[in-house]
Amino acid sequence: MKAKTGRPTFQLDKKRLKSVREEAKLTQAEVTRRAYALLDKSAKVDEAKTDEEKDEAKAKEEAATKHYQKIERTGRTSRAMAKALAEVLNTTVNVLQGEAPDKGPSLIESLERQFRHQLETGASPALQEALAQDALAQRGDPDPDPVRAFAEQVAKRIEYMQLGPPGGELARLVELTGWTEAQLMEPMSIDGHWFVMSMIHGGRRSEIVLGVDQVQLWIQDSLRDFCPGFHRVFGTDCAITLREELPWLHVEVQHPSIPAMRNTFSFVRCTPTPSGLHWVNPSWRDRFWLDDSLLDWAFIHANFVVGFDGQAVPSDMRALRLLIARRSDGEHLAVVKGNMEELPDDVLDNFKRQGESHDVVVSWIAAGLWEAVEPLLHDGPAEQWQVQQSGACIVIRRDASIRWEGPGRCVPVPSGEYVVQLVEQLGDGKFRRVPWRQSSAEKIAERLKQRLGEEAERNRV
Repeated sequence: MKAKTGRPTFQLDKKRLKSVREEAKLTQAEVTRRAYALLDKSAKVDEAKTDEEKDEAKAKEEAATKHYQKIERTGRTSRAMAKALAEVLNTTVNVLQGEAPDKGPSLIESLERQFRHQLETGASPALQEALAQDALAQRGDPDPDPVRAFAEQVAKRIEYMQLGPPGGELARLVELTGWTEAQLMEPMSIDGHWFVMSMIHGGRRSEIVLGVDQVQLWIQDSLRDFCPGFHRVFGTDCAITLREELPWLHVEVQHPSIPAMRNTFSFVRCTPTPSGLHWVNPSWRDRFWLDDSLLDWAFIHANFVVGFDGQAVPSDMRALRLLIARRSDGEHLAVVKGNMEELPDDVLDNFKRQGESHDVVVSWIAAGLWEAVEPLLHDGPAEQWQVQQSGACIVIRRDASIRWEGPGRCVPVPSGEYVVQLVEQLGDGKFRRVPWRQSSAEKIAERLKQRLGEEAERNRV
């Protein structure tokens, strides 16, 4: 049988493609028309003269739009079309494939172009003086591209100026940029302003912060300052829920058995305008930098998490496992189930009512952890190994500071590194990562350290 052959496909992130198109305020037909023109495949409706030619051109244009709609639906296209779409949307193919974007390139690039034009024409002595002062301040560590770096600084100044009374700063920015006051007051964003509010123990707080990084930092600082020791108070079964109610996003920290004991954080992207702050939906860039970061934070601060997608993890505590993998290549080396079968349902239910079931379950699983780890440490004595809790996992590595005697000289200890992760075994036999708060992981790490110490002591006898 003859094998099928055809043009190889090129995969884009379909969700990202749609988000970038919507951000560019282009319809599917407009993107199609511009991309096909770049590829010299335009239907050329405007050039058609007869009714028959016009009908044929319109049919081609409709077919092209349907083809683009399929690309946006599946993400599959050709490399040439991917490049054309990236150019039309003023981005890169890598971004359309889902990779990290610049946090806010458009304003910075516009300022950079404006500054370079002003420098070429000598139109702004104020800009030349500002760049000279910057260069003087950075004599020890000059920036490789001072114009770009200055554009980034000014972009942040514009964003900050828009939030408060402009005062003299607006006049200075007009002088630096050559833009009018009206242009400088148009909505634009680099980091983005966010209105954040919290409800902790019945007390309300609110603030305006700049950038998605500050949103998460504000949540962390609020918990630390106004709910110290929440890990202990909320127990091992504490749950963190990430929820969207656009344009608002919410983070809820819930006590497992007392519904009224909940800390809530809500935040919304806002755009400063002359009439005040307007709530707006977070952009796809905001969600790229925010969603995974918040989820990672939740995974090390609670043992039960519901993500923005509404999926709760773990879904079945009896399906929890400890997975041992080689850190260098991620190869799965062992899966530890422990003696979970011996844990009676009524005992587990009793601990659930107390909000302390998670650590109990993991403790029963970890009963078989040392037996799985010990064979991996055969290429060196126990005293050469270190155990350390790191984020939502445990790292076991050779101590690089220890040296052993080789033939006639000292040589470094051979490297070796393993990771112990808490996972949930799914129905198809695959595993998915689940939360493991730091304090819970530390308990298991301490048990491993104790076993290593006992093994090292036996070796010294």
